[in-house]
Parts: sequence; C-alpha cells; structure tokens
Amino acid sequence: MTFGIRRWLVVLGSVAWSVLALQANASSEEEVRKLFAESRPYATVPPALFDQLGWDLPDGGATVKALADAAPRGAFDPRKLETLAPNGKLGYRAKWHEVRYKVYGLDWEIGGLHLMPNRPLPGLPTIAIINGGSANWYEFYVDLFNNPGLGQYLAQKVPVLLITIPGNYKHGGWTEPAYEKRIPAYLLHQDISPQEAKVRNAIYTFRVVTEGVRQLIEKATTGPVVVVGHSTGGEIPYLLTETNLKPRLNGLFLGWGSGGPAGLGKIIQGEEDHRKRSLERFADFPNVAVLRPRKPEGDEGYVQSRYIGPLNPCKGANDAEVAKCWFRQEERRRPQFKQVLQDAEHQGADALLDRFKKEIREVLAGNGFGVKPEEVIADLFTTNRAPLTGYKKMLWLAARLDNGHWNFKDPEKAGDLKVANEFRKRNPQAPIRVAVFDVPMTHYGHMERPKQVAGGLVAGLQWLAEP
Repeated sequence: MTFGIRRWLVVLGSVAWSVLALQANASSEEEVRKLFAESRPYATVPPALFDQLGWDLPDGGATVKALADAAPRGAFDPRKLETLAPNGKLGYRAKWHEVRYKVYGLDWEIGGLHLMPNRPLPGLPTIAIINGGSANWYEFYVDLFNNPGLGQYLAQKVPVLLITIPGNYKHGGWTEPAYEKRIPAYLLHQDISPQEAKVRNAIYTFRVVTEGVRQLIEKATTGPVVVVGHSTGGEIPYLLTETNLKPRLNGLFLGWGSGGPAGLGKIIQGEEDHRKRSLERFADFPNVAVLRPRKPEGDEGYVQSRYIGPLNPCKGANDAEVAKCWFRQEERRRPQFKQVLQDAEHQGADALLDRFKKEIREVLAGNGFGVKPEEVIADLFTTNRAPLTGYKKMLWLAARLDNGHWNFKDPEKAGDLKVANEFRKRNPQAPIRVAVFDVPMTHYGHMERPKQVAGGLVAGLQWLAEP
C-alpha cells in the first residue's frame, strides 16, 4: 500500500511538474507578446526570455528522425508521414499536397507539407512558410542531422503549411554533384530534358512562383492564413495581397528573415545607388537559362554571406569547415541552385532589364513549347510593384547575427527596421512592429534554435490575431 501511494505521488508530482513547465512556457510566450504590443521602433527579446520559449515534442522527434535517417542522405518521402504515427505520438497529422498549374503555356508543379495539430491553440490562423532560394521544405522540418525542425514544433500549436517553390523539391533528391548541372524538378513525377530545363529557367519569374503558392494554399488550407516568406521567398507574401487570397490574409504580415518587397530597395538606397549596385552585382551572372550554384565558399558562398554562426548544428574549427559540413549533410535533398531571374527580381535589379529581355528572346526563339517571350518579359520585376499599403498589422522578427536583416552594432541601420519604417509611413494607422531575438542566431536561426523560434512565431501569431 505504501509503495502504491508513493508511486502515485511520484506520478502526480510528474504531472504537476509538466503542468508548471507548460505554464512557464505559456507565460514566456505571453511576455514576448507583451513586447510586441508596445509601440516602439523595435523590441529586444533578451536571451533569458528567449531560452524559455517553445515546448517539447511528444516523442522528442524520434519518429521523424528514424524515417529520415533511413532514407538515402536524409531525402525521405513526405508522403510516408501521413501514416507514420496514427496513434498521435507526433502531436499532429501530416498531409502532403501537390498542385499542377499552368503559366506561360507550360505545366508546373508545386508541393507542400500540411501539418495539423491534435490540440491547436484556439483562434490562430494557419502559418504558411515558404523557403528561400536554393532551399526547400526540409529546412523547416528537420535540421542538418534530422533532429526536429521548426515545423514540428509549430505544429504542436497551430496548423502549418511548409511550401517548396517550384523546382526546389525532388522526390528522392538529386545525385548530380555539380549543382549548376542539376535539373530543377519543375514537374514532380516527370523528368524533363536539359533543353527544356533551360527554357524553364529562363522564364522562372515570380509570377510562376506566386501562382503556384496561391493555388497550393487554396487547395491545402481553409480560413485565415499568415504567409511567412524566408529570404528570397519573402517577396511572395507581398505579391499574394493582389490575389484572391487577400481576404484570407486580412492585412496581416509576419516576417522571419523576410525583409521587404524588392521595390523598397530603390526607395531606401536611392535610385542611382541601387542601379549602380545592381549593375555591379549582376555583371558576372550567367545567362538566364543557366543555374547559379550555391557553395560553401566563394562569391556569395555561405561563409561570405555570413550564414555561419556559433549555434549551427554542424561544428568545425572554422566557418569554412562548418559550411562544408552543412553542404555535405544536405548534398542530396537540398537543391543548392538558384535561377538568375529569381535572384535579379528579388534584388529589384531592373537596371538589367534590357539584358534580360535580350536573353529571354534568344533562349525562346523557335522554342517548341509555345512560350511567348513578350508574355514573360511583361512579368519581369513584379517584385518592384508589390503593394505597400492596406496592412492592418505587421511584425518582423530577426536574429541578432542575421546581418542581412539586423545590425546589432547599430540597430537604426538594420534592414528590417528600415523596411518597417517605410511601411509605417504608408500605413500610419497600423501597429507595425520589429523585434530581434538577442541570441547569436543567423539567417538560419530556425535550424539553430527551432524550439525557441517556434515559441516566438506563435507569440507573433497571437499578437497579430488580437482584435
């Protein structure tokens, strides 16, 4: 009897501890939400508070890790997640969606992983996350060693749609070691020839990407949705405000390594300076039909782009070793390429418009796919024309060492703060906030501290959803 009582006391104590832990985490998110509510140029989430954010996974991520570890170089099939854990031990249900659609007379396909929590927090929208260039949905679901990623933590509380832009996810991954020779999976169940790939590369405008994202969100989700575009994907939420998704977006914006639409670059930098920078940066870029490889080092490599920080899951004696480890781990499942037009439109580099017109016409001359060059040309640099008004609430979240979005030495020079200030001018009635997680995370903080970033994003969703 004594043993039985003692055992129940242990159980009750464990339950009480779990409840207290959940309450502590909930109060941490509440403290962060209070920071977002304060009207100030920017807010800082201190390290001690940041470390308390987030929650644990029911199985610690073991089920997904086992699936990923068993796949060649981690390139596991997302469709297997649908029946992987029917007893609910993931904390959510998973569904892989694919959509085929037409742009410029060609079929394209886009895929996304929809995660639906078993016990969602009430009143929150779906969060749709779009990858940046040369990446895909894996980055937001598992880390470099298949440990739990951002999406798994978010899906304990809110519906999540992890979207891969067309071409950047391939079932089974890529085996071609030369990244520039890889063929994007513009069709998910059909191989295309190198020649067709060149045509598609040359017409890979943000219209192609945005239309696919729009249709995927329509198919996979219902109700309110907040779209988060990471890095190059940050253009897409702004462009979606001109589509039939506008009522579901409801004027809400949440950024994570997102920045602003390309058109703000000219405003912030000045027309002439922006033109000069564009001409210099793109001088050595290849033809629009050719892919640009992403590499650990070299021009715009991960070391030079300052994507390597002390919290990276890979370890090494220096940044170069860490970057090489990163690429080695992601060799198969990550595309590691970008289309020239994707880069140029993201930078708003319309100073090169004449060059791109010429190259598109040359690539498409006599093409057997029926693609009309003038239709493509008319869509160039829609990123420069994205709406800057009509927002009800906006929140940018950044990491301390994300140099493209934050400047911890001089926050007034931070990119996200400059962008937010431009939106504040144009949306004077809207609460517009910027917050930095003051821990040494980089542009890839979602892979460095996914649990805590998930807590911060959910706090952001809660603030946005408040009337």
